[in-house]
Amino acid sequence: MYNTIEKISIYEFMLLIILYEVGTAIVVIIGAEAKQDAWLAVIIATALGLILFYIYYRSYLMKNGSFYELLLHCLGKKIGTVTIAAYTVYFIYLTSRVLRDFNEVLLTVVLPNTPIEFSSILFMGVVSYVLYLGFEVFSRTTVIFAPYLFLFLFAFAIFLIINSSVDLSNLQPVLSEGFKPVLKSIFPSLLTFPFGELIVFTIIFPQVVDADKSFKPMALAILTAGILITCTVIINISVLRESGYLRTNFPLLTTAREISIADFIERLDPFVVFIVMLGVFVKVSVYLYCALKGMEAIYKKPYRYFSFPIAMIAATSSVVIAFSLNEHLKEGLEIVPLYLHVPMQILIPMLIFVILLMKSRKKGDAENDKNHKNVQKNRGQGKETST
Repeated sequence: MYNTIEKISIYEFMLLIILYEVGTAIVVIIGAEAKQDAWLAVIIATALGLILFYIYYRSYLMKNGSFYELLLHCLGKKIGTVTIAAYTVYFIYLTSRVLRDFNEVLLTVVLPNTPIEFSSILFMGVVSYVLYLGFEVFSRTTVIFAPYLFLFLFAFAIFLIINSSVDLSNLQPVLSEGFKPVLKSIFPSLLTFPFGELIVFTIIFPQVVDADKSFKPMALAILTAGILITCTVIINISVLRESGYLRTNFPLLTTAREISIADFIERLDPFVVFIVMLGVFVKVSVYLYCALKGMEAIYKKPYRYFSFPIAMIAATSSVVIAFSLNEHLKEGLEIVPLYLHVPMQILIPMLIFVILLMKSRKKGDAENDKNHKNVQKNRGQGKETST
């Protein structure tokens, strides 16, 4: 069968959510409109992201199928197939965007003279091979990587505190320009990146063991990711101040360069690249997997058949997607959230949720009418018997 289900545990799924959410969110600048209140914007966006994820989860429970199956169920075969194709292209595009983020960091810090084409093809070759082996293999790989990411993030925080680089007074004054800049940074930017990107997990829900009973662990994973991102933003602003945070393209990288302990522990840029690599590996793999599942749903062939060619398309796209880093960041922070993320992450899922509610309500009314008729029929038979 082309749609063979590969099962993963809820623990593996939680780690996938955390690493996927943290991914590039801790590396690039987020919440810039809120300035020194970016950390507050992330907290509010986390709460809104939980609500959005709950809508995704409720949609899954009403039909107990992946998001692609919900599209076919709610929109019909023709429109549903076209929408699946649109989401497939969307996920391939996001794969290339995240890959470009990683390449920019890699070429800036470690390999400045290496062609971007080489790093893109090599990275996507590894991703396509892991996914070809199966989603279960990928999820177990994530379990192996996760402790290293948490360890390095914790070590960075400790080193910065020991180095006396953290100055929490840089977070003040709180809400100096009111709440409007915070709201502006939340929608559409922070709500869609990274929390709206949880839409990908609606395709993975059916593969999670006891997913219909595991909302609390999933919510805990999202909260954990939100806390990690919030703490990273707080540290970045505390070290770099508002002006430095807004001026740099990769705040975590600039913050790491401030570490200098006893002229021995310093120049930790490669460790930042390692953190980015782990997060990007998970994020790119999840995006590519969801694109491959879209190809599987359309062509009725196992997704493994498409892993390498689609990976190479994403690698090529990551190179030609923008001519410079500034163009790439402007496109990702100003254009993509409003014109791509909002429809694909919010509007269409909300439409599917409403349609499912209406269908379930009609089904419930029909069952109630049927039960009422059965009761009336039984009462009539009872009267005839007593007579």
